Amino acid sequence: MKPRQKYLLICLPLVLINLFAVFNNTPWLAHLCEVLIFVPLLIGYFDKLNFKNLNIIGFLSLNLLAVLSTFFSEQESMSLITILFSLLSYSFLIREALKYTQRKTANKFMLIFFFILIIGNAYFVYQHVQELEIYMAGLIDYGIYTIYYINLFVLAIVALIYYLNSYSRKSVLFITLVMALVVSDILRDMALFYLPDSSVLAIKNFLSIIAIILSFQFFTTREKKLRLINLV
Repeated sequence: MKPRQKYLLICLPLVLINLFAVFNNTPWLAHLCEVLIFVPLLIGYFDKLNFKNLNIIGFLSLNLLAVLSTFFSEQESMSLITILFSLLSYSFLIREALKYTQRKTANKFMLIFFFILIIGNAYFVYQHVQELEIYMAGLIDYGIYTIYYINLFVLAIVALIYYLNSYSRKSVLFITLVMALVVSDILRDMALFYLPDSSVLAIKNFLSIIAIILSFQFFTTREKKLRLINLV
C-alpha cells in the first residue's frame, strides 16, 4: 500500500464519525471532523502540492475557512460568511481548470446540444434562486445567494468544457469534484430551507468531505491525456 493511500484510510473513520454526529444531532462533532479531514490530506499530499500555485492556496485556505465558520452557523451573519468563503474558493477552482482548457473545434450537433444544456440548467438555477427569495431576510442576503449560484453555475460549465476538451484523469477528477460540490450545496439548501432531515444532511456532509478529498487528488494529478480504456 502506498503511503498516500494510508492517509486516505485515516479519512475513513472521520467520515464515519461525521455521519454518526449528524444522525446523533451533534453538529459540533460533525464540523470538527470536516476540519480534521484536512490534516491527513495535507500530510499525505504535502510533497505533491505546489504551494507556489495561488489557486491551490486560495481554494484550500478559503475552503478551510468556510468549514471553520460552520461552527458559528447558528448566527445568520456567519452563514453568509460561509457562503462568501465558498464562493471565493470556487473562483480559484475555475481559474485552475481554465489553465488546462484549450479551445477546440466542435461539430454543430455538439454545439447545439451544449447550448441547450446550458440554457436548460440556467433556467433551473434561475428558478431555484427565485424560490430562495422568500426565505431571505433582505436584499443583501438574496444578492449574495444569487452571486453564489451564478458562480456555481459557471464552475459547472467550466468543468464540463474542461472534461470534453481534455479527456484526462485530471479532468475526470475535476468534474467529479464539481458534481459533489453542486449536489452538496443543493442538499444544504434543501436541509436549511425545505427539509431539515438527518439523511439529507448526512449525504450533504458525505459529499462535502468527498469533494475535499477529490480536490487534493485533482491538484496533485498531472494533466495527461487518456484513452477510453484508461477510464474503465
